[in-house]
Amino acid sequence: MKRSLPLLIAVLAASCATPTAERSLDFPVDDTPGGKTDIFGRRLAGVAAPFTPNPLLAAEEDRLRSDIAYRREQGWRTAQHVLEQVPLLGLAQGEESSGEMAAVDGEAVPMVPRWQTWYGIDDLRRVFQGLYENDTPAERRVHVPFDADAIDEAFELNATALDRSSRWPLERYLAYVEALGACPPGQDEAECARSLQSQFSGASVGNARILYAPATARHIIESYGPILDCLERLDAVTIDAVPSDEANFTACFDQEFPSDAVLVKAQWVRAGFGMGFPAFDTDAAGLARRMSGAGQWEDSGDRHVEPTADDILTIRLRNGDTYRLAGIHIMTKELRHWQWITLWWSDHPDTDFGEDRPANFLEGLDPVWGHYKLCSTVWYSELDPDPAGRLEGDYPTLAAALRAVGAANGEPTWCSNPYVEHGRNNARTNCIGCHQHGGATVAHDRDGDGAPDPFDLDRVIDDDVFFPQAGRPQQRDVFIADYLYSFNRVDDFSGVIRREVDFFEHVDADAVAPRIRAIQALTGDADVGAMTFAENCVRCHGADGMGTERAPSLYERVPMRADESILRTLIQGRGNMPVWGDAFDDPTLASILAFLRATFGAPPEP
Repeated sequence: MKRSLPLLIAVLAASCATPTAERSLDFPVDDTPGGKTDIFGRRLAGVAAPFTPNPLLAAEEDRLRSDIAYRREQGWRTAQHVLEQVPLLGLAQGEESSGEMAAVDGEAVPMVPRWQTWYGIDDLRRVFQGLYENDTPAERRVHVPFDADAIDEAFELNATALDRSSRWPLERYLAYVEALGACPPGQDEAECARSLQSQFSGASVGNARILYAPATARHIIESYGPILDCLERLDAVTIDAVPSDEANFTACFDQEFPSDAVLVKAQWVRAGFGMGFPAFDTDAAGLARRMSGAGQWEDSGDRHVEPTADDILTIRLRNGDTYRLAGIHIMTKELRHWQWITLWWSDHPDTDFGEDRPANFLEGLDPVWGHYKLCSTVWYSELDPDPAGRLEGDYPTLAAALRAVGAANGEPTWCSNPYVEHGRNNARTNCIGCHQHGGATVAHDRDGDGAPDPFDLDRVIDDDVFFPQAGRPQQRDVFIADYLYSFNRVDDFSGVIRREVDFFEHVDADAVAPRIRAIQALTGDADVGAMTFAENCVRCHGADGMGTERAPSLYERVPMRADESILRTLIQGRGNMPVWGDAFDDPTLASILAFLRATFGAPPEP
């Protein structure tokens, strides 16, 4: 890696030397090191590495639910694919126009786990903004879906956003890359390799908590129209709602996520300060103690240890801060209700939930992943008649741990990560039971007033009346955001989309304002307006203007709206209302307004 870095720098200089002009509405770049996926990290990672789903897994769903050994075997297999090392394509890519790999020794290209190339919320914002900005005001007005090729291009442009940023001149970028590829003098080869791994991992993804596989990010971008529509009626989706379409159990997407969709949630712990690192016992004794007590993972752990970078995935941010990966959730849509996998670090990695780690698991992975344990679930109920008994012969400590959590045939499943789940009862919960409420804004009518009360996430694991058994059993049939909490919590990607749309609504309003003022300065001819109305408007509003199933009564709408509002709707369209701004000139629009006022009523009082 050190020997070939100058060649990488030369390749990058050739491919980045001619940046294009910066966009007029450039997304504000977070110039601080680490954190979210900023444009420096995205330039290193390039276009995210895809996830390839197991095409046979969906057909095995019954076996996955009823055979815990098979479920865990597939969980390890899926985790291996998510964690496997892939090159940082931003460094490996040659000329952008050719799409070919640079002529660099393969070992010279830094490698990171696949999920560390995936998209963060900043990526989603940049991609959406680029697409939405390129739409016309008329297309934005009715939320026209983005073209598939345009989405591809937007993700490609996002991968090279740094090249168009005035904040990142080429010299600065190359200096950062060179610094990442340098090791301290005197460091031996093994230590240097680990240091470079830590530096490039930290620079590419930072300590971002939630990352989206390419198919997940794309589905969100494709679904922005339904997401916006859904935000207006979320409070009507109660906990007992039923799907309107058997093929789609969501409320905020036109269709469920595709099978290659994955979401990762990472839990990072900052290293240093002499505080050590909490370690947890997940053996039978440790789990029994928690099940009989408050059912929680204590922040202090069972003891403090000091794992090295050889033992735990460690990243170093560009500002020098070091973080360790304590745990990671993996959700894959290979199954309709997702496959739920969670891994946590352990100082005793080969017992209980690490005892059945496959012998080939570390093939293609950083060896540190051998220090993580795994739990997996695919359904609310444990349908294996004797999960502990099935594993007793080959994996006795795992079987004993399962007995301690009490998972049995027909009982709710258990799957809890000591580093990710916090608070009372969280050591008793499972992934799917909690995530079924992703996107919810209302739930039960706790106060009996006839209206559902606001959804309180804290109650899911701590209210045995309304959310029994730490929230594990299935309570919903409509999974509002296809199980994703990041829809309107944490990342709040629906809010990101809403804010961008609101911004452009103001931009579009300002853009058409001069034309509206010019039309208002004209004297319209109501008779000309009547003829234009008859030729173009009666099919929706009716010959008498009383409205049809297509459009409302103008006797109700016109008196309620100011002239400026009516003209804006005529010019830009609204909902099912067509865009007439391109079809009619200003005098014609002034005449239509004159007819509307003369026929359907005066404007409201100011």
